Amino acid sequence: MRITNFPSIVSCIAFSAIAITSTAQLPRIVVDGVAAPQVFSDLNAAILAAPENSNITLSGGSFHVPGGFALDKTLHFVGAGIHTDSTNATGATILTASGNDLFALTSGASGTSFTGIWFNNAGNETFSFGTGPGDQVVTGVDFLRCMFQKQVQLGVQEPSNSSSSFTECIFHGAFVGMGGTSVVNRCIFDYTPGTGGTITIFRPTGLSLLNSIVLGGKTDACHFATISNCVFTRSGSAAIWQSNNTTVSNSIFSFSQVFSGSSDTISVNNILNQAPNTIFVNELDGAYQFTDDVHLAGGAQNGIGLYGGSPPYKPGAVPHVPHFRQVDVAKGTAPNGELLMNAKVAVQPN
Repeated sequence: MRITNFPSIVSCIAFSAIAITSTAQLPRIVVDGVAAPQVFSDLNAAILAAPENSNITLSGGSFHVPGGFALDKTLHFVGAGIHTDSTNATGATILTASGNDLFALTSGASGTSFTGIWFNNAGNETFSFGTGPGDQVVTGVDFLRCMFQKQVQLGVQEPSNSSSSFTECIFHGAFVGMGGTSVVNRCIFDYTPGTGGTITIFRPTGLSLLNSIVLGGKTDACHFATISNCVFTRSGSAAIWQSNNTTVSNSIFSFSQVFSGSSDTISVNNILNQAPNTIFVNELDGAYQFTDDVHLAGGAQNGIGLYGGSPPYKPGAVPHVPHFRQVDVAKGTAPNGELLMNAKVAVQPN
């Protein structure tokens, strides 16, 4: 099979006596890129064996990681994806841990990247930069098309001095900067009841929030932040709270004010008083599901929201590596012994 650089390809492929299963088979992990490929079923074993700067490619399926991990070297993790639309054939790649165990990066893991992985821990915190006050300067970490079920914390205590980027990610818990620096582009923040702020503690500087959606939440203690082309559906009070010296531009708000409890702020070309249920094509309950359509209602994006930037958000959250979106295998072989299969392969070029 030859895979070319198109969003989707449908091919009819003849296999000789090969049986293919997808979500039924055991999850597998491949370590390569530096040394000869190795195959594992245990993520901690794969991490231990992987040389610095290796690729760790995870199949679809759920990987339970007892104790979580505290990564101490630069690695590049690529999963099968998180979105039901693009993982029907393989299943989403899901990392789980028990109790209060979480996934953490030490300073030695600077430069690590994650693509197409759903972090779904049992505890209140999903991901942490650092394991203690003396080890939390974790820099140059990139997340692309990942999903976090619980809180993400970019340090243990202020100031963490970490740096990161999050692109086309989904947050179902709070995003806590702990004084770190982060560029957040085309991300979705679900409503998080019981927290002081959905996006909080980026001070004295550190937050750049671009073309993102914050459902019902607010920023809190995000000083000197730059927020542009975003949508905030918080309707009971201002969505930018106690965030001094912050600039907000070309964004949509459901409340009548942009700022509360903030000084030396700049507001440019923002749209206020927009009812939450009128902003998007289909998002009515303030809680993000994959079935929501968060294109702006009326068609014109005007540079705002997930689809207003260049490039726009990629529906389906497909990783950059080719993967199967659909696999249909014949129930039996043809008279010549061949097994016929129709496969839809998806590639996301950027």
